[in-house]
Amino acid sequence: HKKQQSGFTLIELVIVIVILGILAATAAPKFINLQADARESTLSAVKASVESAMSIIHSKSLIKGNSTTAAGTNVDVTIDAAGTEVLINFGYPVATDTEWDKLLDINSTEFEIANLSTTPLKVLIYPATTTPAPSAAGAACTVEYTAAASATAKATVVVNTGC
Repeated sequence: HKKQQSGFTLIELVIVIVILGILAATAAPKFINLQADARESTLSAVKASVESAMSIIHSKSLIKGNSTTAAGTNVDVTIDAAGTEVLINFGYPVATDTEWDKLLDINSTEFEIANLSTTPLKVLIYPATTTPAPSAAGAACTVEYTAAASATAKATVVVNTGC
């Protein structure tokens, strides 16, 4: 009597592996949204940049002695050797796209900075590919900078996820 072997042949195993590979290549992207994770990580990095800029401007304002003054004429700090000035409100940058363009070195083809007419003033920083463009506080996939409301209430930065 010859012993009969049981199990799968090499061809059967190769076919199963190929089928599993095809399923993984087509189904995995639907379950793993790496693009959204990358956008949210980038927004966290932008938030860190905004917080660093806030801290530096506030420090310069403390040195200059205008950290308790509301925004107005000549309420600013110089940020570089070229004499670039940033307007401040209670020691923190004013919440306008113009001031944040001076402070952040972000690619304008990749990110947008938009003003919000709220009280206190806010600025949204978001990926340029976002459509429609966010127009309200708390909008998904944005970094939201809120200006200081008083000498005792500092400016804040929040990342709104949901990209």
